[in-house]
Amino acid sequence: MFVSTLLIDDSNVADEASMGTFSFLPQPASSGPSPVLYQGGFEFDKRITENFGFAINQGYNGLTQPGGGKNATGFSNLVVTLKYKAYVNDEHEFMMSVGIARQFATGVGGTTGSLLNGALGTDNGGSTEPILYASKGFGDMPIGILRPFAITGELGYAIADRALRLDPATGNAANYGNSNYWAGGLSLQYSMRYLSAQVKDYGLSDFVNRLTPLVELSYQSTATQPSQLATQYLWGIGVNYTATDYAVTAEMLVPGNRNTGSHLGAIAQFHLYFDDMFPDSLGKPIAEWF
Repeated sequence: MFVSTLLIDDSNVADEASMGTFSFLPQPASSGPSPVLYQGGFEFDKRITENFGFAINQGYNGLTQPGGGKNATGFSNLVVTLKYKAYVNDEHEFMMSVGIARQFATGVGGTTGSLLNGALGTDNGGSTEPILYASKGFGDMPIGILRPFAITGELGYAIADRALRLDPATGNAANYGNSNYWAGGLSLQYSMRYLSAQVKDYGLSDFVNRLTPLVELSYQSTATQPSQLATQYLWGIGVNYTATDYAVTAEMLVPGNRNTGSHLGAIAQFHLYFDDMFPDSLGKPIAEWF
């Protein structure tokens, strides 16, 4: 089992939902105290067939300004992702999927997110992002203590609906366009459940055997010019607790560069597994409902 990570997506296609993901991260400031970005969101994942499904993401953002400055809030853009689990190798604990994520534009003529002028977290230009997902467990390693390790990752290339144009006199955006960009990340996990069930039972408590310590790295980097995007790296270091039908994950957020954040932040998520909760209805593929 590859647990649900918070900064990147996993390879599996499943019936599940993140009913609440909440984070805060202090942002860079030219001088004085740092503004703090707060984010909350949800995700709903549903299988259409055994290996093909979709996901819907939406969120809300708030930026607090220190010293009585003007705060900003707004819904983030709606993102719909289609994903196909293309290859599974049980013997080597390897899984690969392909997907495509559609971010719907907001602003004038837009249909999702906040339509307020200058709203936080919205984008007036939509994008389409093909994505490759891969996950690998270390169960085929000859050293038992290493077998509970797993690596997951994703790599995507977002293609903007409209290319960005800059005003040559000011350097500011002259339209609602965007640059294309690369986005992706990796996670390293260590499953205590795998250790006790598949390697050796050390007599630890059931609570400990349900933990998965993990480290994540997400990044985003511009791919075309002109661009107003800065390369960002964000680390997540924390632990996942997985019960039968839900999971709770908490991580410390560590900015990898100044463009990402100014100080440490945090992120937490409550996750539901519908295939365990409702195996005969919501937890099975739509194609099997009829």
